[in-house]
Parts: sequence; structure tokens; C-alpha cells
Amino acid sequence: MTLSQGMELVLTVALLVLLIVAGIVVSRMRTLATSLEVTLGRLQSEMSKLVDEVTELVDDAGEDVSKFETLLDATNAVTSSMGSASKLAYTAVAAPIIKAKALRAGANRLVTVFRSESTQYKGRR
Repeated sequence: MTLSQGMELVLTVALLVLLIVAGIVVSRMRTLATSLEVTLGRLQSEMSKLVDEVTELVDDAGEDVSKFETLLDATNAVTSSMGSASKLAYTAVAAPIIKAKALRAGANRLVTVFRSESTQYKGRR
């Protein structure tokens, strides 16, 4: 065997090994691609479920916001009515109470004046 034939044999063996390694790599790449496709399918399924759930949650939240706005409007109406009612109660109750207190104070003053006058007249006699 000559040197060139030896080199050809080594080169042929190296190319054969390289071809086998390339075949193994291609096989592993196909397995990986299949695995990635399966994983992608699962992720798509999960994402569609999650999107459906989020859509339902958003719809429910929208309904809750509508209910809350209705409740808030009713609360504002009640607060406004209570404010009007308290003003009405104040004017209906406070004014007579003030007048009654003033009348009582006047009567007490009148009693005080009459008592002081009666003691003055008793002292002069």
C-alpha cells in the first residue's frame, strides 16, 4: 500500500465517521423537533384555556363594575336624600327647641324679676 492509498483510506474512514455522526445529529434533531411540536401543541391548548378563563373573568369583572356603579349611584341618591332630610329635621326641630329654650330663659328671668320685686316690696313695708 502506497502513501496515497493510505491517505485515501484514512480520508474515507474519516468521511464515513463524519457521515455517521451527521446521521445521528439529524436523527436527534428530528426527535427534538417532534418533541418541540408536541410541547407547542400543549402550550397552545393551555394558552387557549387560559385566554378563555381570562375572558370570562373580564366579563364577570365588567358585570361587577356595572353592579357597583348602580350601587354607588343609589348610595349617592340616599346620601343626598339623607342630607336633605337632616336639613329638614334641623329646621323642623332646632328652631322650636331654640324657641323653647328662649321662652324658658325668659320665664326664668321673669320669675327672677318677680321674686326680686316681691322681696323688695316686703322689705319696704
